[in-house]
Amino acid sequence: MSAEDPSVPRRPIALALVAACGSAGQSETTCPIPASVTAPAFVRDVLPALQQSCGSRTSTCHGGNAPTGHVAWSTDAPRTSRDVYDDLTIPPPSNAPASFPHRITPGDPAHSWLLEKITKDQPGGSGYGARMPYGLPDLCPPTVTTITAWIDQGASY
Repeated sequence: MSAEDPSVPRRPIALALVAACGSAGQSETTCPIPASVTAPAFVRDVLPALQQSCGSRTSTCHGGNAPTGHVAWSTDAPRTSRDVYDDLTIPPPSNAPASFPHRITPGDPAHSWLLEKITKDQPGGSGYGARMPYGLPDLCPPTVTTITAWIDQGASY
């Protein structure tokens, strides 16, 4: 029987997310990518994960016309996924120590400010803001692993 067969019951996606991202007795996580992706793509994997966990609507930290220095994850017209990618990869971060000259340093996760912001409680040391996603549980390991792999593999569009 094929998984496409309508007689085969489908398990709710929520069940998969709970299993992959924690359960009772474990700390909560934000888990837009519940299973690591070994060859991640920006548009297919990374951008949707960032939009889901960090916001893309005007009522969120990184939505609409995000505050100066923030990347706006929105792809609502007139913005495109390429605009978001360029915002993430071209300008330097506005609030980072000199050891992080770029939000994303292709091929160098250790010097990518985005990764520092999503993996450290005090990114860059004190004075550089809080861990992201702000006000939500930490990103789950498969999501961090996927974003790290994307950066390590050159952070291509």
